Order: sequence, then C-alpha cells, then structure tokens
Amino acid sequence: MVEGQSQAEEAIREQIRAAVEAIDGALQGIARFLTPLRPTMRNELIQFLGPHVEQARRAKESLEGILLELQREGKK
Repeated sequence: MVEGQSQAEEAIREQIRAAVEAIDGALQGIARFLTPLRPTMRNELIQFLGPHVEQARRAKESLEGILLELQREGKK
C-alpha cells in the first residue's frame, strides 16, 4: 500500500509541475506577444488580459505552494 501511495503522490507532483510549467509558458508567451506591439494596442490588450493574467499568476503560485507542501510531506 505504501509503495502504491508513494507512486500516486509522485504522479500528482509531476502533474502539478507540468501545470506550473504550462502556466509559466503561457504567461511568458503573452509577454513576448505584447512586447513588440504599438503602445496603444499593447495597453488595450493589457487592460483586457490583465485580470486573466493575474488569475493565472495566482494559480501558478498556488500550485507551487501545493507542490512544496507535498514535497515536505514526502520527506517525512
């Protein structure tokens, strides 16, 4: 039972790591997309995307916190 539980926990950690990387990649992609745009267009898109980007950033931080907690529990 312990071995199966350990494998399940590792699978969960790996899924969380993948989610964090995906969110981070998306946020970086948005930043790269916005950078070369004209200031007026960039500002309009930032106003529109801002709440969504902030929500993604919070989700990433939350997942990172969960991952840290799982890693601490795994070391006990």
